[in-house]
Amino acid sequence: MDRKAACLAQADACRARAQADPANSDHWIEESIKWLERAIGPTGGLAMTFETNDEQVTADGAVSRIANST
Repeated sequence: MDRKAACLAQADACRARAQADPANSDHWIEESIKWLERAIGPTGGLAMTFETNDEQVTADGAVSRIANST
């Protein structure tokens, strides 16, 4: 499941909770709106890199060997 689908599923769950819990429906509707905004919002386009002793792993899972300077 991608990020957008996960956010939309969470928004649906909040709307269902609002119907099941009328006393707190305002809270659950607000939560649903937040999840909908997350679904349509930008992901930020951030990239992360993790380094180990002899290889580099990027956020997309690509692994490449790095030269050992010792």
